[in-house]
Amino acid sequence: MITYDDGSSDIISIKPAVWLSEKCLRGGSSLRGRTDAFCELLKVRQKPAVLISEVSGEIWFPTLSPKQADCVWIRYDEILDVKAHCPQSCEVIFFNGFRMQANVDARVIRQQMKRCRAFLELLHQS
Repeated sequence: MITYDDGSSDIISIKPAVWLSEKCLRGGSSLRGRTDAFCELLKVRQKPAVLISEVSGEIWFPTLSPKQADCVWIRYDEILDVKAHCPQSCEVIFFNGFRMQANVDARVIRQQMKRCRAFLELLHQS
């Protein structure tokens, strides 16, 4: 499923990796190149975020390992807040008012957001 800025959503029939790969190619790079750059610059190996385009700054991050079927991809720059509910659940609140329940600890989302921010800062320093 993909959720749009207005809160509407669609079920997509392609895997998230294919969808992200197509977006990356339109942004001028490959999904592999984007994930390799994220891992190399931040010295991380797990749950790399994907920068779609340097121009737009659009970056998506996974809530779990992308290999897991219940992994959800979230667009970093659309998040307003994250509220913890219980140890393995949180609510992600977007700028447009849309709210999404995530079956991960709020610390996971906050850590992924921190990584995205650090990555974008590194890119802007160059």
